[in-house]
Amino acid sequence: MGQTLCGDMTKTHTGVFVKLRDHHCHPECYVCTDCGTNLKQKGHFFVEDQIYCEKHARERVTPPEGYDVVTVFPK
Repeated sequence: MGQTLCGDMTKTHTGVFVKLRDHHCHPECYVCTDCGTNLKQKGHFFVEDQIYCEKHARERVTPPEGYDVVTVFPK
C-alpha cells in the first residue's frame, strides 16, 4: 500500500499499486501502452519511458545494422 501517480494523472492516489522503476501504477493500469493487454503475468518492457508487451516493444526497437533484437531479463 502507498501513494502513486498513475500514467499522466496529476492527482495522488493511495492503495495497492505496482512499482516499475521509479513509476507506480494501479494494477488495472499495468497494461501495454499500445494494445492494452494486462502485463501482470507477461512482464513489461520500457521503451522511451512507456511500458509495452514484448510484441509492441520489439516493434519500437530498431537494432543497429547487422544486429538482432535480444530480450534480456535482469537478475
